[in-house]
Amino acid sequence: MKYPKLIMNCFILIMLFCFGFWFCRRILSYDGRLTEKEYYNTKINENVNLVFFKNDCPYCEAGKSEIVNQAVNSKILTYYINAETKQGINIAKKYHVKYAPTIVVIRNNDNRSFLYAHDKGKKIVVEKEKINEVFRK
Repeated sequence: MKYPKLIMNCFILIMLFCFGFWFCRRILSYDGRLTEKEYYNTKINENVNLVFFKNDCPYCEAGKSEIVNQAVNSKILTYYINAETKQGINIAKKYHVKYAPTIVVIRNNDNRSFLYAHDKGKKIVVEKEKINEVFRK
């Protein structure tokens, strides 16, 4: 081999790029396993969280990483509801959700909701304490 260090460095760079891509997709995307389709087809009689979002919503984007991090480490089942789909719209109506960046907390057949991101002045604020509380209880 004429350039073993060059080949090894290229291999390492490719591996780092692949890991970085995987990590970003994992952390910065909603968990696609439990969507509005699964929620719609399941009778919910337990403690769950419904995270409403829209694909191009800047508030949803701002809160996404905090929600995904908390949901991954939580024992509470979380459904990600796309508020732009037919099923998502129906679920939003059922829980009186008006804005996409909303979490509906269902505990013992009782529910409450709140915005997980909102405007404060000209800045988007993520409600990290509320999000943390939702995934602990």
